[in-house]
Amino acid sequence: MKYGLIRQLIDYAEAYERETAHTGGAAEVTDSEMVYFLAWLNERVAAEKQADQAADGPVQSVSGAAPDTLIGKLVTYLYRYARSLTKRALNDTPLVSSDDFAYMISLMYKPLQTKVELIQYNIHEKTTGMEIIRRLIANGLVEQQNDETDKRSKRLKLTDAGVAMLHQIWPRMVQTSILIGGPLSNTEKLQLVGLMERLHQFHNPIFLSDRSESTEELVRELQKK
Repeated sequence: MKYGLIRQLIDYAEAYERETAHTGGAAEVTDSEMVYFLAWLNERVAAEKQADQAADGPVQSVSGAAPDTLIGKLVTYLYRYARSLTKRALNDTPLVSSDDFAYMISLMYKPLQTKVELIQYNIHEKTTGMEIIRRLIANGLVEQQNDETDKRSKRLKLTDAGVAMLHQIWPRMVQTSILIGGPLSNTEKLQLVGLMERLHQFHNPIFLSDRSESTEELVRELQKK
């Protein structure tokens, strides 16, 4: 057994607890905690490797582009790949895109959301979200009812036809998710999920806030952290 590797992992675990304010008091490590640790470990090892190579010049990808630029480009590409695969899975249904499916899934797990709640949860602008909702209602997959406390607001729920549609397409969407994950191993998928979750936690409050900071102001706030 390689005890040196175990000692190194213990050192990393202690550093993770210090830097992320985790006390480690829980009796068991949860799945989500392991995801975050693996993401942190991946980032730490990569940072240490970059530090070792710092004398060779600025960090760049093989293509010469900065990592931040590549993140934006590749996330956009992956979204387009996922959208194309999802459209293929839905081509004989009244659902137009993965957004239609996402709205229905949201209502399955949390029914009677308001239109605003549903739109914000799915990270859409109001006009885009309202169009999706109108389409689902027109196809008889979602229905609306008056809010008991606010008569101006409408609550949404799946119809019986909507529930049946979800059951019909669920196996296809599971297969689509497998394709999106591609050849990554389970460990690599956990690392990627952890990193993407961190980005989501950073961007979500900016998206939902009513503040109007410029891009330059947001970058300055990020650099202070």
